[in-house]
Amino acid sequence: MGEHERVVAHVNSREDLLRRIRDALVELPDDERVVPVPRAGARQGSGAEPGDLAALVDLFAERLECHGARLHRITAADIPDQVRAALREHGARSVIAPDGLPAEWLAGWAEEEGHRIVADSPLATTGEMEQVDAVVTTCAAAAADSGILALDGGEGQSRRPATLAPDCHVCVVRADQLLPSLPEVMDRLDPRRSTILVGGPSATADAATPGVHGPRRLVVLLVR
Repeated sequence: MGEHERVVAHVNSREDLLRRIRDALVELPDDERVVPVPRAGARQGSGAEPGDLAALVDLFAERLECHGARLHRITAADIPDQVRAALREHGARSVIAPDGLPAEWLAGWAEEEGHRIVADSPLATTGEMEQVDAVVTTCAAAAADSGILALDGGEGQSRRPATLAPDCHVCVVRADQLLPSLPEVMDRLDPRRSTILVGGPSATADAATPGVHGPRRLVVLLVR
């Protein structure tokens, strides 16, 4: 098989995998919370009316709570203080900072004695990453109806599941990254990128490598 054929086969295989993920999803049972779901093609920015977005955020918080994660609603100016508070609560003394993570988010925490920032080195093994206390990331998108975060290797993220090995994961999510459902999240992602889906403590899976365990503590900072 030539190089071009191998590339085409890889892309087709990944697209087929994403299609099967979408096809395998079942609708969640109806509950007392009815959330208007705008179509993915109509969403620009947050894509929803203010009331709709508030309902999505409430649903997202509820789903996160179901699998033991926590959500804090903050402003952009609050990010450094909220990251520091989350790391202090976990007792973290070492933190992985993926490439592209804004330096100011960890600056205050790093100034404290005994704290160190660990670079997301491609040479580091999963075992070495597990020795670090926490990781702080951004995300590519998040699904309100399932509480799932998607990381695709963009700025402040990582393409390697090993990056998420620490017990505590603090993830910063912008409100315009919150979509109603996982299929809409998958439609937003670039199928050529490696994708990691994070669904709460002990529920992380790489779309290409299923079965990777997630953090025991997931803290989501939703920036409005």
